Amino acid sequence: MVKSDKRRDPFKSKSGEPVEDLGLTRPAALDRLPSKGRRPPRPAEKRRRARFVGVTFSNEIIPDRLRALALEWDLLAADGQSPAVSALVEALLLPQLEAAERGEIERPTGI
Repeated sequence: MVKSDKRRDPFKSKSGEPVEDLGLTRPAALDRLPSKGRRPPRPAEKRRRARFVGVTFSNEIIPDRLRALALEWDLLAADGQSPAVSALVEALLLPQLEAAERGEIERPTGI
């Protein structure tokens, strides 16, 4: 007796992978795009990094005083509105730094 090919194979449409067969895969539309990662630093950022020093003052009023003095002296940043605190600090600091390097200023104590 020869089997008839009239019977339908119930597994014919299945892929053989249970996760796919049960519909447990995520639609491709929900997949995240591949991350490009961090971009390499720009040349200006590399140059700026060597000049950067973060300063934490002992009093929260000091940055406000620096900003106010910068505005009073018309020291403005490139945007023409914000105070150029870095330029002010450099102008105030350089004479003191040079005096300290010459030994004219005593080192701080109790800090």
